[in-house]
Amino acid sequence: MGRGGRARAAVLLTVPACCALLMLSGCGMSNGMSNGTTNGMSTASQASTRTAAASADLDTSAVPPCPATKQVAPRAGGLPALTLPCLGAGPSVRLSDLRGTPMVLNIWAAWCSNCADEAPLFTALHAKAGDKLRFFGIHYQANRRFGLAAARDFDMFFPSVHDADGAATIKALKAPAPPETWFVTADGKVAYRHRGVLTSQRQLDSYVATYLGVHV
Repeated sequence: MGRGGRARAAVLLTVPACCALLMLSGCGMSNGMSNGTTNGMSTASQASTRTAAASADLDTSAVPPCPATKQVAPRAGGLPALTLPCLGAGPSVRLSDLRGTPMVLNIWAAWCSNCADEAPLFTALHAKAGDKLRFFGIHYQANRRFGLAAARDFDMFFPSVHDADGAATIKALKAPAPPETWFVTADGKVAYRHRGVLTSQRQLDSYVATYLGVHV
């Protein structure tokens, strides 16, 4: 199965499990339920337990953990002060706090075949640039499990944050359709944004040289 195929198939595997959960939720209540509790456990506690169990079952090792960042004031012409949860492990990240190293920011989705096609270009650039560049992603418009499966399928080596329905990303970054690649200077200025798929290694390498001053 191709790179995109395994990831797209992963979402289909979640359907039976979701259906089973819906069936269980329709079962009769225990006699021990009163004042928002069931068998002595509050509704909020039960929800928290279910969320923790679902998260524990996710393949968060598919991507590196998100970095802890120091909060800084957003700058004019920079990334928005949008905070999103990490797709893998690690803390939530406020985009405007990603400073200190020139950055290639990729906006992608699990179902996006063009995102899969351009992923090897980032890997090749990273091999040449090393720690001279930061790579970071925003995964959106798909659920977290599908995103993690796609990240492994695409061989993604960089951390990403996650926006399931995409509404916050679309509003803050005006990025309605993936892929997009943004080139952000070390002091947080958005130097350039490329809409659509990157088509060659030469194109990507020239962007980081022209807009970020990183020559590989």
